[in-house]
Parts: sequence; structure tokens; C-alpha cells
Amino acid sequence: MHGGNLRRAKELYGLESFIDLSANINPFGPPPGVWAALQKGMVDIVNYPDPESLALRKTLSYHLKQPNETIMVGNGAGELIFTICQALKPKKVMIPIPTFSEYERAARSVGSDVNYIPLGPEGWAKFNNNGEMWGELLKGCDLLFLCSPHNPTGSVLEKETFGQILKVTKEIGCRILFDESFLDFLPDEYRQSVRGHLVENEHLIVLYSLTKFYSIPGLRLGTVFAHQSLISKFEHYRDPWSVNVLAQHAGITALEDLGYPAAVRNKLRESREYFYREFNLGNFSDLKLWPTTVNFALIEVLNQTPGELIEHLGRLGILVRDCSSFEGLPGNFIRVAIKDIHVMQRLIEGLRGWARSSKGC
Repeated sequence: MHGGNLRRAKELYGLESFIDLSANINPFGPPPGVWAALQKGMVDIVNYPDPESLALRKTLSYHLKQPNETIMVGNGAGELIFTICQALKPKKVMIPIPTFSEYERAARSVGSDVNYIPLGPEGWAKFNNNGEMWGELLKGCDLLFLCSPHNPTGSVLEKETFGQILKVTKEIGCRILFDESFLDFLPDEYRQSVRGHLVENEHLIVLYSLTKFYSIPGLRLGTVFAHQSLISKFEHYRDPWSVNVLAQHAGITALEDLGYPAAVRNKLRESREYFYREFNLGNFSDLKLWPTTVNFALIEVLNQTPGELIEHLGRLGILVRDCSSFEGLPGNFIRVAIKDIHVMQRLIEGLRGWARSSKGC
């Protein structure tokens, strides 16, 4: 269902180490100060963590310019999605597909009627500014899931389109859960959070992840921003100790490293440009790349299923994401994360080897 399962990969391919391109995590590791913060925080593991995560919330408030009372943190974005659904218990939800499977799982866990908005591999690029369309689509909807940058397509929802959605949902009383887990990976010209709309729109809920960009998936750390009344409601449904002391220390230190985000984005831009250039030079007749401006992209396997390619790469110690479990996406796609240039070179070599073997060369 998800990428990043190294234990299963070891069992499947009999290798001890892998290049993991199946999970969209920043490959350059957390900010250097996080390691020292974790070491310092070890003395606190004998005590319960602060159930309010107050120091972390104050740091988020300062750096992300949001009032402290509009912030709740959790054990990754996944836990927060389930918490929100438990609190709201929406009768009817709308989910643009393909997308992160936990939206639907969380909605169904509270008995919601789940409906889809098909995006396909184009993602948000498929939709133009059509306010009437959104009015029709969202009739009777209690909760709309949005994701931008969108997983797995990497597409970005245009500001004008979101404005239309925001207007329609406000009129019909439908809440929006807007997932910005990959926002920090965007270049400066595209990176604009919807958190600025929270003051005027009490039906808007914004999800933000520190796990992916700050490279701490093993610690798990996510944040939700919403009107104070909604945050208070969510608090009744969450585990008060879900954010452990080490995650709190790591989150504070990561956010305070102001030079880290730009450095990571520059490195990823170089890797992304290298990979796209080499892929185009490879002239892969049976592969189509769907480029993005974030840290992952789709590759369409033409004229065949991707199973042989996935296995070929796996035996080389390269893991990619099989997209067959994504509802609303044809079963011939894989998703690859963008890592450092050396890793992307290994992937290109693996793709070339598969292309030669598939042609009997």
C-alpha cells in the first residue's frame, strides 16, 4: 500500500541495502543540528512527553506565522487525517484520485460515503477554472480532500482554481482538508501555502508534514492548522502523548535551521534536472516520464505491465513505487523519488539495462 517498506524488500530480493525511491523523503538527511538535539533529548525519554507540545507549537507559530491556538501536532500527517475524520464524522466525502490512500481509509473508518473526482496522471493540470463544475461535483459533500503538490502526480492546484473551490465549499457548508505535505519541496515561484486563507474561512483545515522535507520519517511529525474551535474539537479525539519527546526536540531544531530549506531545494533541483535530462537522452521507447517540480515523478510503462521493470530494479537494489494500488490511476505506472545525482545515475543505468533486456539485446 505504501512505499518505504525495507523489511519486505529484504525478504523479497535477498539484499541487505537498497536505494529507496519508493518513498518521497528528502534524501539529504535532517538538518545537522537535529542529531545533537536527539542526543540531548535522550535524557527526557524517562518522562512523558508534553501532551500539548507547547514548545514545538510555539516554534511552528513563529516560523509559519500562525496563531498558537490554531495549531495541533500529531504522530505524522497520517494520524492527523484519522483524528480529523473521527472528530468530524463526515457523511459524504469527495476525494480527487489518484491520491494518498489514507484519505479514503480514514473516511471509511467513520462510515463516510466516499466519492471520487478523477484526475488521472495529469493531476490538477486536468482542471481549468470552472466554478460551476465544482458546484455540481460537491453537492451534498461534507468534507473535500485536496492535496497540492499532489501525490502521486506532483501537480500543483492553481490559485484561481482553489479560490473557486473555497467559495463553493463555503457556500454549501463543506469543509476542506488541504494536504500540503510536499509544499516545502516546491521552488520559490510555486511555493505558496493556503494557510493565509484560514482567517476568513473557518471551514478550511490545512495539513503540513515535517516528516518528508526534514527527513525524519522514523520519528513521525505532522501538523494541522485550523480555526481554534475546530482545533479544540480535534483535541478530544487525539492521543495526548502521540508526539514523543525526541520528535518534539527534532521538530524545533529543524524549523530553526533557516538555511536548510533553500540548500535542500537547490540540491534537489540539480538532481531533478540531471535525471530529466538523462531520461530524455535515453530515448526509452517503452517509458514515458511525467515531470514535476517536486521530489518525485511518475513513469508510465508503455505496452506492458510494470512488474518486470519493478523486479529488475529491485534485484539491482533499487526500490520504486508500484502505483497499481492508487485508485484512479492505470496499473502501468511507477513513481520514483528524486534523490542525489549519484542515485539518479544508478536509476538511469537500471532503466537502460531493463530497456536492453526487454528488447532481447
